[in-house]
Amino acid sequence: MKVRSLLLVPALVVGLLIVFHLSRSIVGLSRSGGRVAGLVVEITTLEKEQEELRREKAFRQTEEFVEQEARDKLRMVKEGEHILVLPGERNEEKANSKEQRANSEGTKTNWKKWVDFWFGL
Repeated sequence: MKVRSLLLVPALVVGLLIVFHLSRSIVGLSRSGGRVAGLVVEITTLEKEQEELRREKAFRQTEEFVEQEARDKLRMVKEGEHILVLPGERNEEKANSKEQRANSEGTKTNWKKWVDFWFGL
């Protein structure tokens, strides 16, 4: 009976250690399953993005895209076409007029700016 008691305590301790180790392994596996699910979602998202980039690359290699870019960015026209330029204020003139307005307001003293603000002079 005494030998049984002496063997029972170490067996119980070893059993508890095994249970503790197995429970930690199960928790780790369940966490890695969640990571795997997250990675699967990320993979599908990246595959969709890759497909979209492939389509865009294929479009950019077409003659239609090259022609559109030449018209928009390089202001090129096909043979026999004419460019119609409408009169209007150019961008440089707009920028200069904005600078002039900013400079004229910048030279006013602060109290004149307040008078203009409140009384509209």
